[in-house]
Amino acid sequence: MSTPQEEQARRNAAVLQAIGAQQPAQPEWPAQPQPPQEGDLWVPPLGPAAIDPTATAEEGAGKLSLAFWVLPDAVFGMILALALQVIALFGFMAAQGLKTQEDIQSLQFDPTFTLIAAPTLGIGFATMAVMRIRLLRKLPWSWFGLHLRTIGPALGWGTVAGFAFLAINFASGLIFERLGSTPDQAEQIIGPFRSASSLQLGLLGLFIVVVGPFLEELFFRGYVLRAIRQRLGATWGIVLSGALFAAPHALSITTGFIGLLAPIFIGGLILGYVYQRTGNLWSCVLAHSINNLVGFLGLLAALSLP
Repeated sequence: MSTPQEEQARRNAAVLQAIGAQQPAQPEWPAQPQPPQEGDLWVPPLGPAAIDPTATAEEGAGKLSLAFWVLPDAVFGMILALALQVIALFGFMAAQGLKTQEDIQSLQFDPTFTLIAAPTLGIGFATMAVMRIRLLRKLPWSWFGLHLRTIGPALGWGTVAGFAFLAINFASGLIFERLGSTPDQAEQIIGPFRSASSLQLGLLGLFIVVVGPFLEELFFRGYVLRAIRQRLGATWGIVLSGALFAAPHALSITTGFIGLLAPIFIGGLILGYVYQRTGNLWSCVLAHSINNLVGFLGLLAALSLP
């Protein structure tokens, strides 16, 4: 049996229905955020992790932001490279019995010494990246992007980026040649290898196409871009890592600085975008290697000319 209150509510509902009135809408409360489920990737709406979903794990064991250490580590890397070059110089002189100033000057045309000294800058940079990330921050190798997840799409992007890098180099070469800013980088490399053996040329190709791109990408994209991205966002990470990537290349030339550094900076932007797009460092290594491979083939063609 219904209570008087229930009967009154039923009569009120019947009256409202008869005159076509609508029931008052129930208030809608905003949905409450759900805690992350196991296996889900949860991104908080604010803070650094809004820029990069893995930001909460990017800094590792350390009080200062990784972005703070980028420039000091670049300087330390160059100092380490210089120290390695000095060690290589004196070691080579001792092994070859070189003593006079003329002997030292002749080393700039020695292919063996050039092969020994060439990797030092990349080794210096890569060593600082590994020390900072692996030894000091206790982060895994996958932090750099050295993993095989989504390797297929990553290599596809790397191939496209490599040919885009080549197109930029070709177009800028034509433009800056007309402007009279032609780098002498090729001449700096060709000089020591005019009388090189096949083995020496093979080792040079190994460095230019494989070793060099890996060492440089480990530092400039794997470390620099990711550290800056954590602090300033992806755009600044790509731009600043591209600028820092271009700067050391000025050490390899004596003329045409703008003609060399401008396309390298743009190439750095391309590599940075690909890294941001794929999260996989192998895509950048492949793109860098494709660009360097074509350059090395051009070098071999130049060496074959009389």
